[in-house]
Amino acid sequence: MISCRSWRSTTRMATVALVVVGVAGCSLFQSRPKLEEPVELIAVMPIESQDTGGAPVAGEPPRIAPGAARVITAQIYDVLSSSSEWHFVPDLSVVQALSQADTSGDLSLRARWLGQKVKADAVLFGTVSRYVERVGAEYGVKQPAAVAIKLQLLSVKSGTILWTGSFDQEQQPLSSNLFNWWQFWQGGPKWFTAPEFAHLAVQRLLEDLQTRMES
Repeated sequence: MISCRSWRSTTRMATVALVVVGVAGCSLFQSRPKLEEPVELIAVMPIESQDTGGAPVAGEPPRIAPGAARVITAQIYDVLSSSSEWHFVPDLSVVQALSQADTSGDLSLRARWLGQKVKADAVLFGTVSRYVERVGAEYGVKQPAAVAIKLQLLSVKSGTILWTGSFDQEQQPLSSNLFNWWQFWQGGPKWFTAPEFAHLAVQRLLEDLQTRMES
């Protein structure tokens, strides 16, 4: 005979399972609008840091750790190169083109210039406004990793923004927010380092972009 306590525990676990499955269903079957223009070849402009916070608070880690923009850029190339479905301009070609560029001015104007230079259909560019490293270990932290990224895809032909994606989160335990289930599904049941968390963020954003390109 099942006790009341066992029954409540079983019911609670079933409810959690249904919620997780429901969230998964939303992410897998949600209809996303297609890009307004076809895109075959993408160029990646190096991500730039954008400090949107106020003055640093004593005793707290900086909102953007040194080297954050380089890490995010590297994670983008890593995700793109993991699938044969992505066609992108090699990073060396981008670096060579940018060596002749004016590094000041509007990001979108510089992105379009880069796209024209390397003959890409679109340019992926963006900013990192938060990149906080984990303080602690995989299974116990004092400060979890946090990442805030904004990515945009610009049409070289028209100069319009075809897609925008953003991610701004501090890692939380699954018990605090079931909507974070995908992080543990993809990265494992642990506290991530900032590069690991950034990789998950970039992967999630580019999965959305890829879905819109294929719709």
